Amino acid sequence: MKIYTEGEKSKGLCQACKKLVPTTFKVSSVPLSSGKGNVDNILVGKCDHCDHTVSIPQQSSPRIKEVLAKKHSIEVRLPIHLLDILILACDQFHVGSPDQLKDSLVRHYIDLADSDKKISQNLKKFSESEFARGSSYRLSLKVNEVLYERFNHLMSHTKLTKTQLLKGLILQINEDILQKPTKKRIRSLEKVMLVSA
Repeated sequence: MKIYTEGEKSKGLCQACKKLVPTTFKVSSVPLSSGKGNVDNILVGKCDHCDHTVSIPQQSSPRIKEVLAKKHSIEVRLPIHLLDILILACDQFHVGSPDQLKDSLVRHYIDLADSDKKISQNLKKFSESEFARGSSYRLSLKVNEVLYERFNHLMSHTKLTKTQLLKGLILQINEDILQKPTKKRIRSLEKVMLVSA
């Protein structure tokens, strides 16, 4: 795949000039075809005559896709001590702000539970424990389409509500990081936390 650089020259068909024109690759904002928003700071081929966007190279596609990707919100009410567990668990890794890392840790555990039978079996037990009772704190988690599907699959598979499922996930995090950590699990989680920081 050809990777273009800022200032590089090319040619393209300009819709405004209605002819083949020389172009220069520049960093620009491009409006979405829906008319709802822009994709900022991407490399595009601009007409040297009228500055109209003539082309968008393939290397800019992932950034456009990211803006178009639908984000889902998972919102639940939890006891405050479950938030404390999340923040304390993230603090164990010493790689960044525990409060900012907590969402990444929960996202990782959604994926982990979807593929780890033992963890998914633990969720019901944890979510029904005395320690899971309460609902004084609102947790809002943004996830992409793939993770949202995995979360829904987990809800269906475990027959838990989203609140029960998140409580179970947090108590599994408590078990894995704070209560009975293993070197193998901590090492793999360190990598996740480091790239999320």
